[in-house]
Amino acid sequence: MRKIAIPFFTFLMVALVLSSCRNDGATPIRNIKAGPTLLRAQAGNGSCINHTYFYNNEQKNLGSVFTKQILVSFAAGLSAAEEAEAVAAYGFVKGENGQISSNSALLHNIELVDGLNCKQVEKAMELLAQDPAITYVAPYFMNGDGLLGISNEAIVTVQEGSSDVLASLAADYQAEVLMPLSGQTYLLRVDKNSSGNALELANYLKSKDGIAHAEPDFIVSAEVPVASKKRGANGASR
Repeated sequence: MRKIAIPFFTFLMVALVLSSCRNDGATPIRNIKAGPTLLRAQAGNGSCINHTYFYNNEQKNLGSVFTKQILVSFAAGLSAAEEAEAVAAYGFVKGENGQISSNSALLHNIELVDGLNCKQVEKAMELLAQDPAITYVAPYFMNGDGLLGISNEAIVTVQEGSSDVLASLAADYQAEVLMPLSGQTYLLRVDKNSSGNALELANYLKSKDGIAHAEPDFIVSAEVPVASKKRGANGASR
């Protein structure tokens, strides 16, 4: 019996060690599933960011991020099942709540679980942006009875003869000048590798020489997700 039992238990111990090594090499976010409890611990204390933008040279207040829904875009080539699997790995995600097309991307409304505060949503967006399956993450803001979402694009008007300045500023920000819209107005695109989202890009450009006007291209939604009912959000860029 000893000649049989000793190799068996030796094999079993080796198998357990190898299994442990495989788990140690897994992606941390995938292992922990980043549920609401962990998210609260990671978010920590402190106040939320108050967001603003400029429209017709007048500063507009957006407030803190909306806590029930965010926008993401996925890497090219993923199937719908792979996209769903990517966000399902996070325990703070409730599910998808419709899709909206910008000029350059398909944006997905990702509904979040109940009970998160704005600080926790800010942290949730940071975690999602680390996922290789996700190429862009941005917030929504309350706008009266509806929502304003930050698309992956900004609308920028330059002063006469400053198109080269815009190209240089966009390159520094890791943004892309997509196309002229009319006259001296251009459409710019950002992703998670840029220095910020489209709202942050617009605010960055606002103060630069050669820039006449910059604002994010908003996703406008007339519907707000509620806990008791899943509702489709129809949006349009403004």
